[in-house]
Amino acid sequence: MLFIILLPLGMASCMDTREELEIKKDGSGSLMMKTDMSKMVELMKNFSSDSDIQKQGLDKPFDTTMLLKSYIDTAQSVPADKKAALREGLLHLTLSVKDNVGKLDVVFPFDNTDQLSKLYESLNAGTGGLKNMMGNMSGGGSQSGGPDSDVLPQITAIYDVSVKKGLYSRKVNKQRYEVFSQTMKPDQLKQMGSMMGPMNYTLVVTLPQSIKKTSNAKAVLSKDKKTVTLQADLLETFEHPELLELDIEY
Repeated sequence: MLFIILLPLGMASCMDTREELEIKKDGSGSLMMKTDMSKMVELMKNFSSDSDIQKQGLDKPFDTTMLLKSYIDTAQSVPADKKAALREGLLHLTLSVKDNVGKLDVVFPFDNTDQLSKLYESLNAGTGGLKNMMGNMSGGGSQSGGPDSDVLPQITAIYDVSVKKGLYSRKVNKQRYEVFSQTMKPDQLKQMGSMMGPMNYTLVVTLPQSIKKTSNAKAVLSKDKKTVTLQADLLETFEHPELLELDIEY
């Protein structure tokens, strides 16, 4: 079952992904990462026999919620300061191979924007992040040099996100993107795109006050001007990460 949990990480977020950030008036809020693995589940089913699916325990629907702190606290590859930012996270996995459904939601609450900044730093750091934590869940992975150590990093990790009073900024970190781009395999990405069809990354930011202006022309404001939505083709973003850059003044 754990390999299903690792799919969004092992495939470099090559699935429909939705990042939702909500900041309230007092600075508290939540950061949620939603990954729709349904296309990958369907692809897996098409290449697997009924007996293989049954052996892996995937012949029945699965719906579970897990606290991340039990895994974070024992993750040897994640420094203490990164653990503090990640340990309050909650993971919800829904899976039905029969119905071609696979969804993974991870939500992180925060009390103030300083905690939010540390949360983003922890998610993006090579020694923090969900990939190391998930490797700990499976008893191996990236922290043991196992099969997860050579997979592509997540596209989310190439951005630096900062939130200050009245300002939200999401910029490409050139150094991390250079590492990311060196691991990309264009032929494999094209093949995956042809098999799975269009895949999008959607960023949704909800703020406590009306938004005055945004830097990305493709960003869409809600009627109350407190929520901005930005969507880009995921595979295109791999080559043009600036598509998901965004500055918001509110």
